Amino acid sequence: MKSKETTIAGVLTGLALILGQLANLLDKDPATTLEYSIIAAAIGMIIVGWRSRDNNKSSESVGAK
Repeated sequence: MKSKETTIAGVLTGLALILGQLANLLDKDPATTLEYSIIAAAIGMIIVGWRSRDNNKSSESVGAK
């Protein structure tokens, strides 16, 4: 993890979205449902955060090719 700020932000945002949907799944209210589009967006956010580079990091310092 060479770009900590971006990675942490992406992972925390994705986890917040997933946990929100998990709360909907476990609330025992049949009116609330699991939104698969939000789960997909959360997974995408985690991937983007993991692969993004912080603005103050050079390509050479993070080993980009």
